[in-house]
Amino acid sequence: MIVAGGKTSYVLHKVEAIDEANLGYDYSIVGGTGLDESLEKVSFEIKVVPGPDGGSIGKVNVKYYTKGDSVLSEAVREETKSKGNGLFKAIEGYVLANPDY
Repeated sequence: MIVAGGKTSYVLHKVEAIDEANLGYDYSIVGGTGLDESLEKVSFEIKVVPGPDGGSIGKVNVKYYTKGDSVLSEAVREETKSKGNGLFKAIEGYVLANPDY
């Protein structure tokens, strides 16, 4: 939760699945001020696979679920993509800074 200028911003996440054996994690954003009013939810399927030269590659699949017959705007798609990339980069930074964790 973030409070800025007297306004509270938050999102509600729901863990859909954790696949430890295949290094997968699925979650959805299901509510909060960070979810556009045209969306019912946004689901993320994340999987980590071996890289060709060692290391790992993160793959993310995003699915948008609109309310009723709402049309997903490009602005909402780009904003959601940007936020997802930010979260993924934060996790990547933590893992790189703590390789023995």
